[in-house]
Amino acid sequence: MGKSVGAVKAGDVAKAARKIKTPFYFYDAAAIRSRYIALRGVLSERWRVYYAAKANPNVEILKIYRGLGASAECSSAGEMLAALKAGFSEADIALSGPLKGAQELKLLKTKSPAVIHAETEAELGALNKLGGKRAVALRLNVSLGSDGGKEGRIMSGGMDKFGFSPEEATKILLRREEYENLAFVGFHFYIGTQVLSTKTWINGARTYARCVGEICKKTGLAPKYLNFGGGLGIPYRENDEEFDLGEFKTGIARLEKTILGFKALRKARLFMEPGRYLVGPAGVYVMKVAALKKIRGMDFAITDGGIHHALFPFRVSREFPAFLANRRGKGTRRYVLGGPLCTTLDQSDLPLNLPELREGDLIAVGNSGAYGYGSGMHFFLSHPLPAEVLKDGGKFFIVRKGSESAHIFRLQTRRPL
Repeated sequence: MGKSVGAVKAGDVAKAARKIKTPFYFYDAAAIRSRYIALRGVLSERWRVYYAAKANPNVEILKIYRGLGASAECSSAGEMLAALKAGFSEADIALSGPLKGAQELKLLKTKSPAVIHAETEAELGALNKLGGKRAVALRLNVSLGSDGGKEGRIMSGGMDKFGFSPEEATKILLRREEYENLAFVGFHFYIGTQVLSTKTWINGARTYARCVGEICKKTGLAPKYLNFGGGLGIPYRENDEEFDLGEFKTGIARLEKTILGFKALRKARLFMEPGRYLVGPAGVYVMKVAALKKIRGMDFAITDGGIHHALFPFRVSREFPAFLANRRGKGTRRYVLGGPLCTTLDQSDLPLNLPELREGDLIAVGNSGAYGYGSGMHFFLSHPLPAEVLKDGGKFFIVRKGSESAHIFRLQTRRPL
């Protein structure tokens, strides 16, 4: 068989492909568990890990994290329902997102997550009107800056839509008695996405901790909850390095010393909410080579999978690991992958180095455990949905069925308003 990328073995992919048609997503439960355990192992007991459900909200994936003792960070009513279906208690769920709309507010009338990350004053007002006592953490938008590259994309600061400025948060907390049904328990923060540098993550977290400490001095709040978000990255490019957990452990110790420097923060519980880091390398997107051709000196592999299922690799990450899954290949050739959709968007911008391909070969796109199925353009050009397969304990399970194209008609109607 061909080589593997990340934690998924080519032989397992080929075995699954003999039982289910391509394209499909494939996940390895052992890889999911090992990455969580490794991260948990560098954190002190003061920390709790939320799994960011947006990375992969499949109920069977969520069940694995629940079994590991993780909590679930959800960004919508749908993700919260998935977490509840997976067996998470309300006390193990945090609800995030820049808007808690009608669906979220309806769900919150009957469900009470451990904490709600609030981002606007309008949202605080809507939550207050629900009645009952709601635990709320204010999301802070703290300016950090970044030099890009391996540091990732910094999400907070500037004109980003998320959260409150420190000044706004201070004003809200100084009049927090106006929100009689809200308990302000702490703060939420998110440094950025795809951060591979431990130094960048820790420095951002320390800036956030200092900011919180100053807000608490001004407002008299003694937070119970400090959430540092996610953002831990995984290698996509050939020269990318793994996020160094050894360095991270040292950095976390420095971060805790910074927190201890503020009296108001000393009893706060600490949280982080990685998603991509935990589940990304544990999954691949599998597609079959349908045809090969050469045009203007470029080799093309036409595949039965594309951006309708795997938008992030093709259009967002642009560079991604991939391997031949069904056999050991010979030589190396640069291929542009072109999917089945009738649009120029549906091809890889950058050629991939792969063994010389044959029609019928299986190509597995690595790092697809996160932002894979959930980010697909599933109604674009009316193609079928892919299945999802999970290997767990040596057995293979279909954890989401594929479909024929008729799924596009399921919600179409002609009903009078």
